[in-house]
Amino acid sequence: MDYETLYNIIYALAARDGREAALFGDCAPYAREAFSRSLVGDAFPELWFEIPLTGNPWFDFHALVSRKDVAEGQSTYAEYCGPYADALAWLVAQKPYTVRQLALSFDTHVHDLEHPAVQLLLGAFDMSVPLAFLEVVGRLDAKDSYRTFVESIPQEWYACYVGTFPGREASSASRWVRVECVVGDVLQHAYANDAAKLREHLARVGLGSLCESAIADIRRLAQTPFPLEFQFNVGPNGKALPVLSASVRLQPVDWKEVSRRNAIDSLVGWLQSRNLADDRCALLPQTVFAKRVTRGDFSTTIYCLPAFVKLRWREGMPPDAKAYLLAGIQGEYIRQRKDGRYDS
Repeated sequence: MDYETLYNIIYALAARDGREAALFGDCAPYAREAFSRSLVGDAFPELWFEIPLTGNPWFDFHALVSRKDVAEGQSTYAEYCGPYADALAWLVAQKPYTVRQLALSFDTHVHDLEHPAVQLLLGAFDMSVPLAFLEVVGRLDAKDSYRTFVESIPQEWYACYVGTFPGREASSASRWVRVECVVGDVLQHAYANDAAKLREHLARVGLGSLCESAIADIRRLAQTPFPLEFQFNVGPNGKALPVLSASVRLQPVDWKEVSRRNAIDSLVGWLQSRNLADDRCALLPQTVFAKRVTRGDFSTTIYCLPAFVKLRWREGMPPDAKAYLLAGIQGEYIRQRKDGRYDS
């Protein structure tokens, strides 16, 4: 079974029963083309569908490949990934424990397939690795600002990825790079209980003027049982620009255990009370599946689940909220039960 067919099946299952109109909008043809452009080697990429929780429905598309995936497809870099062939070739040469995945991200909601973002997901942190990545993707100018930013963050944070967005940077007053940081259990608990510490740490990276409602919203996310992460757009001076995203990550177990599912329901209810989400949230659990697909000698398991809820604040504007669906084949999320069925 070819990968385009598998992708079509995954999307169809996630979008069926009216969910395409409510969650995905008209972006499907562009995402399908983006998927085709993201194939490297013999591996099926990890898929992410980025969906707003209010307003007109649309989604952006992300495809992630591992270092192992890329190493097995060296002859296909230029064919499928165009200007990011160098980044893929570079990825193969890295030590396995320092890099995890490379992501190509497409703004399919504006039908832009020519300027995908490229993001590096890091393993064990080594400053030389993201700096070398920035040089490979043509952002030599961002190396000093990235270093300055990462050296300023709290010791407990883990800078888990760095990304460049050429399509979006072109419309910005200054060039920037995106850095995502995992907060860690200790500081997440501290932020949930201490607004002053949260303000202090955000001020350290350049976001000292966040409004009280934003601080309160971040603390509410920190009070969930789900891991908290921050995303920053880092400007030339090594400080965060006035755009901040805070997200919580959901695992498959969170959709199974009653207490965790209750925590998801509570989070969704809070988002709706803040007018950050509408009734489409009720459709997100319906996108969860794990199904065995067999054709001839080919057999695999496809899966999908909502894996992130993210809030974003931009200077002078109210926050917005998004959900991210994670999908793919045979992932670490698949288990075969004793009765022969498959669960995500």
